[in-house]
Order: sequence, then structure tokens, then C-alpha cells
Amino acid sequence: MDPAWSSLARKNWQGLAALTVLAVFAAGHATVFRPTLAGYRAAVRRATQLNMPLDPTDAAPVASARIVNLLAGNSLTPGVAEEQGTSGALTAGLLDEATRLAARSGLQVVATEQGLVSQLPGSVQVHAHLKLKGRYAGFVNLLGALANSGSLLAVDRFRIRGTSDGAQDIEVWLSQLILKRTRSTR
Repeated sequence: MDPAWSSLARKNWQGLAALTVLAVFAAGHATVFRPTLAGYRAAVRRATQLNMPLDPTDAAPVASARIVNLLAGNSLTPGVAEEQGTSGALTAGLLDEATRLAARSGLQVVATEQGLVSQLPGSVQVHAHLKLKGRYAGFVNLLGALANSGSLLAVDRFRIRGTSDGAQDIEVWLSQLILKRTRSTR
């Protein structure tokens, strides 16, 4: 090595060390942090496109008419929800809707049982149990009808048993969620 360069390097070793550290950090930034930043920006862009901005200062997204109708159709004022929950009207409504949809799906309703009514702070949850008889295709049609009913219904569990006549004995445990309105939406 040239003695002049060697002398210059000894005199300015701090500067060379700083340049080396800068090169290491630049390489780390290019290989690790840039792809992470690009992924974060892509996630923010996707969330904004889905009307879910991540910035808390942004205004809340406006609910679609379909969502507003779904919530309005499945909610009651707190007093009415508690009264109908304790009187059995909500359970009767759930059983009525479920038996109507089962009959429309080609299933025979053998028995119905009302279940527990859970009064929660923001909602009422109603449970029911149905015993049905029919074909498997009818049961699949019932599941589709429940999903498209416009109510907040859930199939908690079900049991299907074959019988000697080719039909199935079907038991379905359902629950429905009725929201309590906390303030007027109009």
C-alpha cells in the first residue's frame, strides 16, 4: 500500500469508520426495511380501498344501505328487546321463521323446543332446537335459506342420522342475535 494513503487513512480513521457504518446501515435499510415499508403501504392502500382507513383522524366510513337495513331489521330498543325476550316472543319468532324455512325446504318438522334467552348488554341471544325429518338435499336447502333470511341466525350445531326408509332424522340447534339500539340512526 502506498505510504501516503496509509498515512491519510491513519489520520482519518474516524471518518472511514463512519463511512463503513453508513454503508452497513444503507445495505440493511435496502434489504430489510424497504420491503417492510412497501408491504405496510400496500396494506394501508388496501384498507383504504375497503373503507377501513387506519388513520384515527379520518372520518368513520359510511355504512352501505344493505348493512343499515340488516341492522335496522335485526335490532330493537333495549326495553322492547328485554320485554320480548322474557315473554318468549323472540323465541316464538325464531321458531316460526325456522319452521317456515324448513317446510319451504321440503323438511317435515317433528318437534321444536325453545332454548335459553341470553340478555346481554348490547343484544339478546335466543336459542332453539328443531327436530326434522327429510332428505339431505332439503337440509342443505334449509342452510341456504337460513343464510339468506336477512336475520342474524347461526346454526350452532346439527346432527343427521339415516333411517331405514331412506330419509334422515335431522336435529338443528339454532341461535338468533337481536341487537339493542343504543341511539337513533335517523
